[in-house]
Amino acid sequence: MKKMLLILLVIYVSISSFIFAAPKYTWTVAMNVTESTLNYKMMDKFKELIEAKSNGNIVVNLYANGQLGNDTEQMQGLVEGANDFITTITSGLPSFVPEFGVFDCPNIFPNLTVMRKVLDDEKFVVALNKYSEKVNIKLMGMADAGFRQTTSNVMINKAEDFKGIKIRVIQNPYHIAYWKSLGANALAMDFSEVYVGLKQNTIDAQENPYMNIVANKFYEAQKYVIETNHLGHVIVFLMSSSLYNGLTPEEKKLVDDCSHEAIIYTRGLADESINDDKETIKKSGTTIIELAPSEIEKMKVSADEVYKQIRNAIGDELVDTLLKSIEDNAK
Repeated sequence: MKKMLLILLVIYVSISSFIFAAPKYTWTVAMNVTESTLNYKMMDKFKELIEAKSNGNIVVNLYANGQLGNDTEQMQGLVEGANDFITTITSGLPSFVPEFGVFDCPNIFPNLTVMRKVLDDEKFVVALNKYSEKVNIKLMGMADAGFRQTTSNVMINKAEDFKGIKIRVIQNPYHIAYWKSLGANALAMDFSEVYVGLKQNTIDAQENPYMNIVANKFYEAQKYVIETNHLGHVIVFLMSSSLYNGLTPEEKKLVDDCSHEAIIYTRGLADESINDDKETIKKSGTTIIELAPSEIEKMKVSADEVYKQIRNAIGDELVDTLLKSIEDNAK
């Protein structure tokens, strides 16, 4: 009897140890956005996939709403290895990796299909990682929320109509230079102040992807949404390079596969979101204006000096790699 009890005890301890074994990895994801954003949904999908496919050997904890600091602090945490993953947009990266300024080349993508092909172009991603890995940042891939669009209380049908309008822009030198090249008065303003600025006519216009225009109800304070498609709203999936390099080949493949699947999933959500957001705007009575391709081309030509600024800052190699990828994928 005692022998039987001993055997049962050994079996119980063995099973308990298996069931309650600690995961091999517990990873942290930092982000400065809410749970309703595409960034969060992308990382939540990654968490779901990798926890299931690793059989619990990997646990991913998501920290949204700036719980682990603002954008700069989160990026610094990734560089230093305190954060395992973060997600943000490309416009916030040049201060850490100047080469990500290549995404600030205005009106460079002819359409969303081509942009997504370029974002998946292995040569382009490898070229970006050549620079980002120098500061311990591994670019796992890129999703998007479509293009950034312009909302305005001034009707805009052609490039010349931007002259004199007061537009809120991101605190990014290339963005400011772009709007100035169109003759607009570009004003850097904290995002939290934009809605009030529009309502009080401190500014005439602002620019954001559709998801932000609707989530923050900017369309309520504006008469028009102008589809300028001036920049892609590119969402980056970043990992600590030292963490990635320390994984086994099998673990690297698992991370690669799950991150890619999460990115594709997010693109599907983006397309649904854009369509729904446009319907919301139309129903509100705000007019959506589609600019003619010839006007978009005029805007790109006006921004020639911005392209020169970017080339001077990061060199020709990455800009030319991007242009070649666009050319190849537009065929």
